[in-house]
Amino acid sequence: MKSVVDLFGLDTKMPALVAGMSCLLLFPGGLRAREISLEEAVAAAVGQSDRGRIIEGDLQVAQQEYSARRLNFILPEISINGQVPSYGVTESFRFFGGGKEKEFIKTTDLDFTSNIRLNQNLLTGGDLTVVANLLRKEAAYPLSGVDVDETSRQGVFDFTFEQPLLKPSEPKNELNNRRDDLEIACLVREEELAKLKKEVTEAYFGVLQTELKTEITGDKLESARLQSHIDSAKFVEAVISEESWLESSSSRLDAELEKFDIDNQRLEKQRDLALLLDLDVNESFSAAIPSVPTHLTEVQRERYVRDWEDCAPLKKARYEYDKQQRAADYAAGGHGLTGSLTANYSLGRGKVDVTGYPKRDNNTDSWGLSLNFSLPLWDGGSSAAAVKAAHMLAERAKIEYEKVEKAARAEIVNLINGLDVSFRKLGVLDKQVELSKNRMDIAKFRMDDGQISVIAYLATKITYLEARDKYLEELKNYLIDKIELESKYID
Repeated sequence: MKSVVDLFGLDTKMPALVAGMSCLLLFPGGLRAREISLEEAVAAAVGQSDRGRIIEGDLQVAQQEYSARRLNFILPEISINGQVPSYGVTESFRFFGGGKEKEFIKTTDLDFTSNIRLNQNLLTGGDLTVVANLLRKEAAYPLSGVDVDETSRQGVFDFTFEQPLLKPSEPKNELNNRRDDLEIACLVREEELAKLKKEVTEAYFGVLQTELKTEITGDKLESARLQSHIDSAKFVEAVISEESWLESSSSRLDAELEKFDIDNQRLEKQRDLALLLDLDVNESFSAAIPSVPTHLTEVQRERYVRDWEDCAPLKKARYEYDKQQRAADYAAGGHGLTGSLTANYSLGRGKVDVTGYPKRDNNTDSWGLSLNFSLPLWDGGSSAAAVKAAHMLAERAKIEYEKVEKAARAEIVNLINGLDVSFRKLGVLDKQVELSKNRMDIAKFRMDDGQISVIAYLATKITYLEARDKYLEELKNYLIDKIELESKYID
């Protein structure tokens, strides 16, 4: 890959001392700077920088949240619960065991309880719960004047179904929101990556252009110094007036100030690019002029315009509108008469062993069904205000969507037209660079032959470098616009 100096066509036969001083100024310490291409800089910023990882991490968070919510409707939640042995002693004066008179009674209890609970969320908003209980209870108490021990073991299955009525499904609403959040996160990721790529491109060309401007201001300063020396001699010989000499001296000072500013800007641009790439700000690196990428084909141009309704900004606005409209419908659906249906069934099987008695079955069966309704009569208008606010937010999102819809196609067409114009301008500017390069080469030959002065040669060289700077500016704008256009579509 050619160096910046070679690409600019600068004289490579300059004296060794001047070349060495230039290297020291550009790269303190005398170390050869590492060259980074624009493609490498963009790839490093996207795939290796902290900012690139944060952008990717935000998308992964949205993916995990959607997956977690979706799995709630596919796989049940299962838990094991238990209770450490519970021991209790009760002593009181009371009736006990069918006695006709109160007695001072002492009883002891030792309980073991454990269960496995399965809970399944339903897309309708209801819940299905199944609990398998294992119970063991040991008790000691007096019976007919004799102390007896009782041991009971029982397995119980509880089935419970709960379903909200006359209101939208909250789990389904949340799942749809998570899905839209994921789609929005994908679009935001592309927006953020495009923004990062544009910033890297801007900083990269900032490094290139400030290096050029450093060369330009150096030549301007050299020309101003030579002219000042010439005018000083002319002033001594009374060839020019004092005013003309002062103007020449002032021009030299202005050139020195401009040189100082550009040198500082060059270092700032180097630091800006290093920060975007997470590089050491003191690390020396150089940039190479990127080639012009392949221009849009007619097929690509037609596809971009034809598929404008699928562009990322319009999709994002549509998802935002859908979320707000869903929130308004949910708020309105939950206002007013609501209800719930609850059904349960319990099946228990076990044995009871009492001292002095044969074992007996401890089988239980029970079921229940309840239908509950609730109608708020007055809440000060808070519910109605919440519904109204949700509808206002939905209307706002709709307006934003319509606004984006109206501008989307025009923005795409403008970007395509801008790229076409910019591509043609690059061709013209490249020819201008070539012509100014030829004039500089001729001026160099004539200067070496003694036909023209160094000042005249420096003027042609400055013209060439300024043509290069205009070319770089246009190339930067072309690449940034192309990144912007490509970011509007996600494959």
